[in-house]
Amino acid sequence: MTEFEKILKVFAEEVNLAAKRELGSRKIGKNRSYGVASRSLQKSLEYKISGGRVSFGSPLPYAAFIHWGVNGTRKNRSAPYSYRNENKLPVPAIRKWMKVKPVRLRDKDGRFVKATESRLQSAAFLIARSIKRNGIEGLRYYEAALEAQVPKFQTKLGEALAQDLLQSLEFKSGNITVKPK
Repeated sequence: MTEFEKILKVFAEEVNLAAKRELGSRKIGKNRSYGVASRSLQKSLEYKISGGRVSFGSPLPYAAFIHWGVNGTRKNRSAPYSYRNENKLPVPAIRKWMKVKPVRLRDKDGRFVKATESRLQSAAFLIARSIKRNGIEGLRYYEAALEAQVPKFQTKLGEALAQDLLQSLEFKSGNITVKPK
């Protein structure tokens, strides 16, 4: 393993850890885990190094939607994804989320009410409709991780690449081959 590959592996690991921290650090007010339900996306982040190239990602099908966001039918989030089918709302996914996050229902005066099945279904429908209209803002967790880690590793990666380049050089003159130390 070359010196550049060693530094690249450390760099990729640090970027991946920073992306995981970025996903787990959405905080609003006293709610430290805002937006983080099961942490399955955070746990699934991975990287691969092949031929001096690093690729970051997640095998989960919704990872790209969380990273880039989704345009709503009424609000543009400058995302490559959009809600198209007006009839299909993600109500079952919202119900699942409501179970993971203990959502308490309130009446029009702000008092807590008993969570019956019909009230939960109605609340899930309204939340899903709002998400469809307003879209989902992207978290850009890998962009933030790269912005934080690239300045730290820029010099190290450059020096390691230069060192590997010098070690790969050789000079031939007739029968004599000279390699720098």
